[in-house]
Amino acid sequence: MSSEVRRRLVCRCLGVASPSVFAAARAGRLATVLDVTKAVRAGSVCGLCHPEIEEILAEVRGEPIDPALAIENELACRSETAARVEGVVLGAIAPRIAPLGARVAGIDVDGLRVRVRIAGSRDAAVRRVVEEQLRRGVCADLEIEVG
Repeated sequence: MSSEVRRRLVCRCLGVASPSVFAAARAGRLATVLDVTKAVRAGSVCGLCHPEIEEILAEVRGEPIDPALAIENELACRSETAARVEGVVLGAIAPRIAPLGARVAGIDVDGLRVRVRIAGSRDAAVRRVVEEQLRRGVCADLEIEVG
C-alpha cells in the first residue's frame, strides 16, 4: 500500500499531513527533506518525520521503498500521532468539556481519522470544543468523529 493511500500525520510537531507533503512534492518538484521543510514547514522542529518525508519523496519519484522502512515509519507515525491526540484530549479538551457535563470515554486514532467517545452531554458545544481543539492542537486535516 502506498504512503499516499495511508493518509497520515507526517509532521506531528507542526501538524502537517501526508496529502500536503505529496502535493508540495509534486507541484514544486521537491527533491530533499530541506525542500519540503521550506515548502510546507514539515520537518523543521524535531526531525522525527524526516524518514517519512524521504519515503514520500521516493514514492513521488517512483523509486522503490524499502518495506522495512515503510513499516518502521508507519509504526512511529501511529505512536507519535496517538500521543499527540491524547495530549490534546487530556490537556485541552477534557478540562473544557467537564463544565458542560461531558467527559472523554475513549479515543481511537487511525491515520488522519480520530474518533473521540464522549460520556454525558454530547451537545453541539461539546462537539465544537473537541473538533476545534483537535484541529488547532494536532492537524487541520483531521477527520473527526465525536460520539
